[in-house]
Amino acid sequence: AYAQIPLQLEKDIPPPSDALKTAPAPKLTPSVGQPSSSWTLSYGDSVQLTRIDGALRLLAQVVPPLSGVSLVGMGSTQEGQVLSWLSYFWPSIDLPLQAWMQQGDSVDASVKREFATALDCINEHLLHRTYLVGDSITLADISVAISLDTAMKAKLWSPEGSSLTQLLRHFDTLSHQPWFGGDSSVPAATTPTTTPMTTGGNSGNLLNGTSPPVVNKMYRRNRIRIKELLADGSSAFLDQSVDVAGWARTVRKASSKLLFVEINDGSCNGSLQCVLDAGSCEGFDGCRQSGGTGASFSFTGKLIASQGAGQAVELHVTQAKLLGAVWAGNPQGTMIGGGLYPLSKKEHTLEHNREVAHLRARTAVHAAAMRIRHCMAYATHNFFHNHGFLYIHTPIITGADCEGAGEQFGVTGLLGSDHLKPGVELPVHPKVEQKKLSKSEMKRLAKKKKAGKEDPNKPKEEEIVEGAVDYTKDFFGQRVNLTVSGQLNVETHACALGDVYTFGPTFRAEYSFTSRHLSEFWMIEPEIAFADLTDDINLAEDYLKYCVQYALENCAADLDFFENSPHGEKGLKDRLKNVLQNPFKRLTYTEAIELLQKAVKEDGVKFEEEPVWGIDLPSEHERYICENVYQQPVVLTDYPKEIKAFYMKLNDDGKTVAAADVLVPKIGEIIGGSQREHRLEVLRERCQESGLDPSAVWWYLDLRRFGTIPHAGFGLGFERLILFVTGLSNIRDVIPFPRWAGNSKF
Repeated sequence: AYAQIPLQLEKDIPPPSDALKTAPAPKLTPSVGQPSSSWTLSYGDSVQLTRIDGALRLLAQVVPPLSGVSLVGMGSTQEGQVLSWLSYFWPSIDLPLQAWMQQGDSVDASVKREFATALDCINEHLLHRTYLVGDSITLADISVAISLDTAMKAKLWSPEGSSLTQLLRHFDTLSHQPWFGGDSSVPAATTPTTTPMTTGGNSGNLLNGTSPPVVNKMYRRNRIRIKELLADGSSAFLDQSVDVAGWARTVRKASSKLLFVEINDGSCNGSLQCVLDAGSCEGFDGCRQSGGTGASFSFTGKLIASQGAGQAVELHVTQAKLLGAVWAGNPQGTMIGGGLYPLSKKEHTLEHNREVAHLRARTAVHAAAMRIRHCMAYATHNFFHNHGFLYIHTPIITGADCEGAGEQFGVTGLLGSDHLKPGVELPVHPKVEQKKLSKSEMKRLAKKKKAGKEDPNKPKEEEIVEGAVDYTKDFFGQRVNLTVSGQLNVETHACALGDVYTFGPTFRAEYSFTSRHLSEFWMIEPEIAFADLTDDINLAEDYLKYCVQYALENCAADLDFFENSPHGEKGLKDRLKNVLQNPFKRLTYTEAIELLQKAVKEDGVKFEEEPVWGIDLPSEHERYICENVYQQPVVLTDYPKEIKAFYMKLNDDGKTVAAADVLVPKIGEIIGGSQREHRLEVLRERCQESGLDPSAVWWYLDLRRFGTIPHAGFGLGFERLILFVTGLSNIRDVIPFPRWAGNSKF
C-alpha cells in the first residue's frame, strides 16, 4: 500500500457501490510529506476517500493476507485491537508529526513531547511481542512504521542512538519487508523475520477484550515527571523549557547567590539536580529559607546536559517557587529549619521509618516498594482480566469463618460511638425458664424429628447461653466479624459466572509479631470453574511467573535499587529470573516428609521441629526444601486432611486432601490452594470432622445441592508477593500502614 501498488478486488467481493463496478483497480496513495493517516484511497477518477481509517479497513479486507492473516487481525478481538491502535496513532503520532513537519523547529515543545511519549508507549507494548497485535503484520504495524519512515525522511526522528530498542526492532522488521518502500507487488504470504517475543508462544490472552488507549482529552499534567526527564530516551526534553515539582532530598548553598536543590517527585528513585542562580532565577530569594530536606518546590527551567559526575542532566531554573517549607527548627514547629525533621538526610532504620509511616513514602526504600506494589497489583488485574476472569468484590463484614480458626475481629455497634462514655452496658441473654412440655407435645416433637421434616441444610437457631452477649440487639442482628478470606463468597459466583477472582483486604486477630505476619493484609483469591487440582496448580504457576516477568520488565530500576540496598537482597534479579527459567518442582506432602527425614538422618540437618507425617510444615521445612534441595519454587500436594480446611476435596485414600501449597525461596509458602469438595455428603461429613456445624454454612452447601461442579482455587498473600519480589525482609515494610497487635497508628 505504501508503494502505491495496484490491488485487484477479489471476484467474490462485490464493489461497495455501482460507481465502482467499472472503476480501475483501487490504489492507496500516501499524500506527499504527510503521515499515514493522510492517505487517499482512489478508485479511478470517480471515487476518492481521504482520512483513511475506514478506507484502510475496507482495503485490508480485500488485500491478500500477510503471513496468512488478515491485515485487520484474526477475529473480533484482534480487529478491536487494531482499531484501537489506529485511533491512538491519529492524535498521538500523526497530528503531532504533521504539526512538526509544518512548523519545523518553531513547533511548541509539547508537540515533540506528545510524539516522544507515544513512541515510548509503543516501545513498552512491544516488550512482550513482535507485532502490535497478534503474531503477524497488521494495519497497526504498517501505520506506525510509515509514520516513523516519514519522520525519518523529514529528519525529525532517527533510529541512530535511540534507546527504544523494541520499537527499533519493530521498525527494522517492517522496513525490510520486500513490499515496503516501492516493490512491485504484495506477496500473498510473508514469514515474520523474528520469533514473537511472548511467554507461551502467542500474543497472550485477551479473553475479556482489549482496552481503548488512554487519550488525554481534559486532563493534562502541569509538569513533567522526573522519571521522564531521567529516562534514557529523554532527549526530546534536552535544551527545552520544562516544569517540575517535588520534594527536596538535599538543599546545598554554594554561595549567597547560588543554590543547588536535588528534588524527587516519587515517580522514580532518581532525583533531578536543579541549579538556582540569583542572577537569572525569578523567586530565588523565596527559596533560600526552605528548611532543607523535605521542603517542596515548583521549578521552571531549561534542561541541559550535566557536566557533573553521576547525573546525565540538570535543570537550570529560571522560575522558582517554594511551595512548602519545613517547620522543624524548634519543638513548637514555629521556626523554619530541618533540625527536628523526622526524615533528615542521614540514614534511618526501617524501624524508625515505621514510626513515621505518614512520611516514610518519601524514603527511597518505601517509595520503591510502593511502586513495585502498584505494578504487582496492576499485573494481577491484567493477568486475570486477560484470562477471562471476572473481578468480584466480596464482603469485608461477614458471619462466616473461612479458616475455622476463630481468630477474627468482631464488629459491633453495641459499644456506641462515644468511646469515653462510662458505664456502657451490653445486652445479655437472660436466664431461660425451661417450659415443661406435656406428654402429647413431646410425642408430637419426637414424631416430627423422626419424619425428618426439619431441613438439615438450613441454619438452626443459635443456642442461648445465659449471661452471653445478645447479638440480636446489635446492628446486624447477629455476631459478625471482619473477613479472613473472600473465598467462600467468591465460590458462589464461580458456580454461576465461571472463572472469577477477588482481591481485597482481609483481617486476622492473631497475636503474632513475626516478620511474616500482619493483622490486616490483602489477598488475591481466584476460583476456576470446571477445574481440578492440576488446573489450579498450573494457574498458580502461570500467575506467579507473570508477576515476576512483569516486575523484571517494568520495575528494573527499583529492582536494581533493592539489589544494591543494604535492606534488599544481593542477587535479587537472578533469583527472580530463576523463577521463569524452569517449571516448578512438584511433589507430594508425603515425599516432602521423607525428604526432610532423610536430611536429618543422613545429612545431619537439624530442625527445631521434627519432620513427621501429619505436622503442618513450619517455615524452616518449607524453605529448606525450596532453597537447599531444589533452589527453585516447589509445589507440595496432597496434605493430611487433619491440617487442612473442611472445604478441600477428600482424596480417594481417605487420609489426604487435594491441596497444593507453592513454596518459594526466602518466603516459604506464598500460595495455598485446593480443589474444592463438590460432593454434598462428603462436604457435610468434613464439616462435622472439623467441628463445624454444617447448618452454619447452609448456603455454601447449597452450591453442592443445586448444580454442583468441580472447581478449584488458591489464595496468595499480596504482601508476601511484594516481599518475594523486592527482597525486603519484613512484611511491615511493603504495606503503606502496617497493622499488628499493639499498633494501629495513622
